[in-house]
Amino acid sequence: MTIKMEETKNPLRNIVKSEFPYKGRIIDVRVDTVKFPSGSEKIREVVLHRPAVAMLAEDADGGVYLVKQYRHAIDAEIYEIPAGLVEDGEDPACTAARELQEEIGLRPGRLEKIAEMYSSPGFTTEKITLYYAAELAASKLPEDEDEYIKVRRFLPDELDVLVRSGAIRDGKTLAAYYWLAARRGGR
Repeated sequence: MTIKMEETKNPLRNIVKSEFPYKGRIIDVRVDTVKFPSGSEKIREVVLHRPAVAMLAEDADGGVYLVKQYRHAIDAEIYEIPAGLVEDGEDPACTAARELQEEIGLRPGRLEKIAEMYSSPGFTTEKITLYYAAELAASKLPEDEDEYIKVRRFLPDELDVLVRSGAIRDGKTLAAYYWLAARRGGR
């Protein structure tokens, strides 16, 4: 799969040469030689990443669902909000609903877009669409075969303790938590 780069007419973008040393299932790597307005040329490494979604799933009692899973890149199990990759041609909202069913066994009756954000725009094109999911109903889809997920529901006070203690280290989860805290009135 080749990931497409967003087109731009930015005058600061002056790519002299691009090479693709790696093409993978989730990412491609592009190495650009970029000419700057000063005339100097520098190498920029770019990870082209498929679009993703992440969902803050809150039930009627204020409980929030997190998944704990092993993340190879950091060699650790961490808590994070459910998330997944958008399939080619799939609407991100449909991806969000599907991923919730796969990961936590719940279907959202209401899905609200919170924001679109880049995970780390200094080196990757990964854009995450963050959603708030509510009016949850049981509806389980099969999990991906390479995911080993533990689902846990956290009450608001428990989630506050996790964040304040530094136990939540995932950026999209922290963004969702602070959005929810602001929505609840700055808890």
